[in-house]
Amino acid sequence: MNELSAPLPAAGDGPRRRPNSIALGLACLDGSALVVSWFLVVSLFGRVWGGEFLLLLPTLVIGQLGLGYLLSLYRNRYQLGSDRELRNQGLVAAILFTGTALAGAVPQYREDIPWLLLALLFAQALMVFARQLVRVLQQLRLVPVAGEPVIVVGAGDLGASLVSQMMADPLSPYRPVAIIDDDRSKARQVIHGVPVRGTTASVAEVVAATHAAGVIVGIADAPAQVFASLVQRLEPETTWVRAVPSPLDMLASDIGLSDIRDLDVTDLIGRPAIEPESDQISRLVEDRTVLVTGAGGSIGSELCRIISRHAPSRLIMLDRDESELHSLCMSLEGRALMDSPDLVLADIRDPQALDRAFATHKPDIVIHAAALKHLPMLESYPAEGWKTNVHGSLNVLRAAQKHGVGRFVNISTDKAANPSSELGRSKFVAERFTAHYAAITGLPYVSVRFGNVLGSRGSVLISFADQIRRGGPLTVTHPDVTRFFMTIPEACLLVLRAAALGGNGQTQVLDMGEPVRIVDLAKRVMALTGRSCPIVYTGLRTGEKLHEELFSPDELDRTSANGVSWTVEVPPLDPSAVPDPGDSLEDIRDCYVQTVDAVGTAAPTAAALGEMPDAEVIGVGQTAGGFDLAGPGRP
Repeated sequence: MNELSAPLPAAGDGPRRRPNSIALGLACLDGSALVVSWFLVVSLFGRVWGGEFLLLLPTLVIGQLGLGYLLSLYRNRYQLGSDRELRNQGLVAAILFTGTALAGAVPQYREDIPWLLLALLFAQALMVFARQLVRVLQQLRLVPVAGEPVIVVGAGDLGASLVSQMMADPLSPYRPVAIIDDDRSKARQVIHGVPVRGTTASVAEVVAATHAAGVIVGIADAPAQVFASLVQRLEPETTWVRAVPSPLDMLASDIGLSDIRDLDVTDLIGRPAIEPESDQISRLVEDRTVLVTGAGGSIGSELCRIISRHAPSRLIMLDRDESELHSLCMSLEGRALMDSPDLVLADIRDPQALDRAFATHKPDIVIHAAALKHLPMLESYPAEGWKTNVHGSLNVLRAAQKHGVGRFVNISTDKAANPSSELGRSKFVAERFTAHYAAITGLPYVSVRFGNVLGSRGSVLISFADQIRRGGPLTVTHPDVTRFFMTIPEACLLVLRAAALGGNGQTQVLDMGEPVRIVDLAKRVMALTGRSCPIVYTGLRTGEKLHEELFSPDELDRTSANGVSWTVEVPPLDPSAVPDPGDSLEDIRDCYVQTVDAVGTAAPTAAALGEMPDAEVIGVGQTAGGFDLAGPGRP
């Protein structure tokens, strides 16, 4: 039989010995300071004390210790030498000074009171000096010596707190060597022993002068432009950039060194992610049956997660990949028995399967996110894009019209603006089909056009991460290529908001901020991972653009009524004017000439094109199992 372990120590044992010994030491220090100061005055001024001395000095010592105990100077409540301890110590001194001065009203004490006050003043100075000396010696023992030298951005409260914690932890992984702040009034200040040495514009010079290994942004809710500016000025091969969450993000708790994080996708795109209000989304889906095609993909699955939070009557998730539906169920419900009637295994190329699904579930709203998306693959296999992006979309639209769907949202791509690729042409035709069915139904059937989504499968961010993991190189098609980027949640929220506000047959083009150079993005990803790799330029591929466009040349007459998207009018296209899914490539290309080029969207030549490495396409994408929106390309 196992023996019982020894009993735990009593509450008053070990844990209290150290605090009690510290308190006793401080009490002895302060009492001794009064006695030493008294005799210092005697020796300096040649005073000879009478019998009053034997009463006044013990009274002062008892008063100091008693008041100090009441104000927690000897109860281990305040950090030694802290401003709060100093404040209470000053309060004790003020009371003692007042009491001693009032004692001067007694005739036999009147002659001794001035010297007693002087002794009391010396004693208080000695107490403060002794405490600060002990604190300095303690801090010298705690200064980190092995941590990475870092520069802290921000000389405010949060930055100062970070510096203080680093300087008080001998095992800290970071050792602050400088602070930078754009507030020039803080120039040349010294915060917790660390100097303010410049602004963010001079960060490279400060890094070179201090040999810092990295930069930590200690600014609450720092705008993404700060991170983009720092990364642009630094060499990611040698200097990393990290950040801390704001105090609000930490539920108002203090920020610790363990909270320092790498940059995230919001920092990478150089702007804050837009999070539109949710009331419009609630009004769109609440108490309605919503069907999402391509529900297992990056965009489709996030749309399902957002919609599920806004109380739909039912959420029907349709995809051709059972594995992706399994993953989606796990993320939504924490289980994946795959027995829910809200899961539909079907391919949008199969009109009969779609008809059965629509007849069974009778959706009020359809969000069509299923498509093939990878530009180079569709350049090699244009017939596949024709079958899925054109006729697959047409199948979904026909089912929606037949079964009385009240609102239809077609997820499109920036490649549909002035299209130069098979992907762009096929998605533009889908936009025209959506406008056609909006016209014949009189219902809000809309398209939402946007570009690259960071973090989705096949996106440039994933490509770069894989290449860095393998040791490089990072492949970029052209040194000047630019794209617009969004995060997956941001894109989905904006899609739903634009869909709620879009009118019949309109195409909503999301506002995605300023374009980002892919080379700069590659450097930011290397800064994020703390690893450096060479960058290799592979040349532009057929169908790619150097700079993506949001609008075709004939779409200049556009408006923005909601602040998150522009509205453009796309001419309807009668489905009877297009070849069947299995027709020849010649027929398909002839159709594109008539349905795309004929409306003023002549494609630019491949020589004028450029983009990112392996997966720089955006829009809705279909992977081996599920349709998905992803890829690097500008919206």
